[in-house]
Amino acid sequence: MRDPRDLYSFASADVVAAVPRSRMTLVHALPGLVDAGNACRIAATYLRDTLRHVRLVTFEADELVDYRGSRPQAVFDGRSYASVDIPQMAIYLMYDDADRPFLLLDGPEPDLQWQRLAQALIDLVEFFEVDQVVSMEAYPMAVPHTRPIALIAHANDGSLAPEEAEQQEETEVVVPASFGALLEKELERAGHRALGYAAQIPHYLTRTDFPAGALALLRRVSDATGLELPLVELGDLTDAAAAALSGTLAQNEEVGAIVTALEEQYDAAAADGALHGIATTMDLPTADEIGDHFERFLARQDDQGPRDGEGPAPV
Repeated sequence: MRDPRDLYSFASADVVAAVPRSRMTLVHALPGLVDAGNACRIAATYLRDTLRHVRLVTFEADELVDYRGSRPQAVFDGRSYASVDIPQMAIYLMYDDADRPFLLLDGPEPDLQWQRLAQALIDLVEFFEVDQVVSMEAYPMAVPHTRPIALIAHANDGSLAPEEAEQQEETEVVVPASFGALLEKELERAGHRALGYAAQIPHYLTRTDFPAGALALLRRVSDATGLELPLVELGDLTDAAAAALSGTLAQNEEVGAIVTALEEQYDAAAADGALHGIATTMDLPTADEIGDHFERFLARQDDQGPRDGEGPAPV
């Protein structure tokens, strides 16, 4: 294996030297196979938009990203390409509302060199004397957006097992691996503590921004780490998105019927005390089918535009 340290570069020596060594937490939200509801992206972007921070480490995207498999976005202004958005993975030194420092690893899930990158991150965990690593993920599930968001908790150290994990059934399942899963195992082998949360997002909103998922994740991270994260503005965004979604669904009986069926299933599982065992398959359209239908419905609303005397069409 080539030297993992070649995968990243530090900011200026003065910035790195000023980083507190006080048993910090490293939070990461690298999406896995899917970032349902864009919950991880919203959570990480929100933290960087609302908290004081400085970039500490930048990773080499050319070494880690398959540009043909996940093409960057380019902006064409009619005459030339104005920009090409190359994905960036970086570690930031963040300060919460109580001025407590922590680290945030933000960026896309790497396509390549998982083992080498995991070792690079372990080196950085040791260099910055990180006490624990906390991950965030979001998966599509057959659950309604009108009910509380459930989270699956996991940890590589029994002393870190979150409260939710104690309530979960010990059922072995085989799932597609994420880089976060590999990192958690590699951290365990190196003697470092790691835990994480996976939010269960309504599968019909997999490809739609769903701020409630980000809010649920950040609340759990705040509880688990003691970090004082500013969640009021994200709560306002969640409320606004919920109101817009309700208005849109009220005009679509087909999707409304799906939500009603999911509510009945959720409530029955809650009554049996088996929320974490909710089935992921139902006699309903698939997530892709519902997503396509929902996107077409929204497109029709945009094409029609507001009628005279009315406000904008729901979005």
